[in-house]
Amino acid sequence: RLERLQRVVSKLQMESGLCEEQLNQADTLLQSDVRLLNAGKAPQKAAEIERDLDKADAMIRLLFNDVQTLKDGRHPQGEQMYRRVYRLHERLVAIRTEYNLRLKSGAPAATVTVPLGQRPRQELDEATLRYLQDLLAWVEENQRRLAAAEWGMDLPTVESHLGNHRGLHQSIEECVGTRTRAETWGERDAGRGGGAGRRVRTQPVPCRPQNSSKSRLRHLESLHGFVSAATKELMWLNEKEEEEVNFDWSDRNPNMTAKKENYS
Repeated sequence: RLERLQRVVSKLQMESGLCEEQLNQADTLLQSDVRLLNAGKAPQKAAEIERDLDKADAMIRLLFNDVQTLKDGRHPQGEQMYRRVYRLHERLVAIRTEYNLRLKSGAPAATVTVPLGQRPRQELDEATLRYLQDLLAWVEENQRRLAAAEWGMDLPTVESHLGNHRGLHQSIEECVGTRTRAETWGERDAGRGGGAGRRVRTQPVPCRPQNSSKSRLRHLESLHGFVSAATKELMWLNEKEEEEVNFDWSDRNPNMTAKKENYS
């Protein structure tokens, strides 16, 4: 068991390094495009950045799955590996947020970094509105994914779904927090316009996937506990069946008396 868990640690160390390289590449491309945008030129690497971020996202979901295997096995490096993967997740969220704010919304970097009172009104409203629309689209897509998600028919598939969903749930929690900060940003700036400016506001729909995600996580954890216990019982039954099949039931067996006592 320890050897198997140690192989998981080695796999985590190697794949987290690859994931970090993927994030470094996405960040380098992003900063290059931000410089082009600040110079009044069109970004060139948006598709590559999205592709790199999606790859990193998929890798992090699998890494969270491996981390859970370590924690379930009470491996001493489980918590350390969790912090390592969670830092990668935080960096992914930070890069994706910067990508949405600076590049995807088309807002110059200055509108993100200068104080609120000095930002151009129209640019701020447009950037905030587009960013919120992107967040809403992401949330609605994940709501559909949650509604159609499978549960698994055996222990390996249930563990896989549970590990994947833990990563998705953290992304949803982070997304809800980011949306709240963005709405506050837009509301506060609209108030500074003395009521004349357009208010950047969205409906409170994005709480639905958060609740759905919490519910699915709770049900997956319950299902995992049940399937784990059932699997142990099935393994015990298989062992006993093998004993009975291989037992010498002839009268020549001197252990028959002990067998009868055991059955009683």
